[in-house]
Amino acid sequence: MMSEPLLHTVERVNSRFAVLLQEARASLQGGREFSVENVRQLRAVLAEMAPIVARSSELSRDRPQISAPLQVYKAQLRDLQATLVQIRIVLQTRQATLNASQSHNAAVSGWVSAFHLTR
Repeated sequence: MMSEPLLHTVERVNSRFAVLLQEARASLQGGREFSVENVRQLRAVLAEMAPIVARSSELSRDRPQISAPLQVYKAQLRDLQATLVQIRIVLQTRQATLNASQSHNAAVSGWVSAFHLTR
């Protein structure tokens, strides 16, 4: 029957998504890095679920047993959206810090060059 493999897919993706979401949250707490590989894994999960989500209303109506797992997936999407906003803020803050450090290093380099010229 088609609903069982589909239900299994949604439950498997939800489990994987939960792990990836936890890893993203851990990166905000400094427990790990949020890398390009994490983004790729999230993208794969989202791509796998895209055709299912596109049919979620129909599926929930025709196969009530899939409704709860789809709601879990949607809740995880909302959590991911909020987490990604926080990650973006962290990355923008780091970028600003790096830019300031780069400017400082350029100034120090100029001072060192000027010092060598006056010796």
